[in-house]
Amino acid sequence: MRQLAQMTAMLVAALSAGGVARAANPAHSATVVGPSNAQLADGAAALEAGRIEDGIRLTLAGLNQPAPSQDRAAGHSNLCAGYAMLKQWDEALHHCNAALEIDGSNWRGFNNRAAVYVGKGEYELAMNDLRAGLEIAPNSRILLESLRIVQQNKRILGARSRSSVRP
Repeated sequence: MRQLAQMTAMLVAALSAGGVARAANPAHSATVVGPSNAQLADGAAALEAGRIEDGIRLTLAGLNQPAPSQDRAAGHSNLCAGYAMLKQWDEALHHCNAALEIDGSNWRGFNNRAAVYVGKGEYELAMNDLRAGLEIAPNSRILLESLRIVQQNKRILGARSRSSVRP
């Protein structure tokens, strides 16, 4: 059980490393949060710096301000990542779904939601999201690492399940 918890933590760590949408070069694969909404940009920076509660607070405030749909999707994706880092899975899932509803072409949203599904123990849903993300970004190192972690989690669970069923 401890190994499974460690692996879930690794996936959430991968999520925090690659799941926060931030102001970046538009050619980069990250979602861009532009300067039009300083609170969303500050929230992304706080999340990246590990100040999760501040990041969530700033991002929520930013979502209450006018912003382009791409920035709104990035804000929800960031809230998904932040709440996942706090292991508040249901709140994280709500924001993952909102991000993907606004922008279903952002592979980071699929990676974030996959991490939430792993936290909830829903590995098949996580695998589905990682496959969807890989259709968008087939060479994403983040998605490929997330896929490796989920597959390893599934193997551990399968082995435990088989060993507990022995006659």
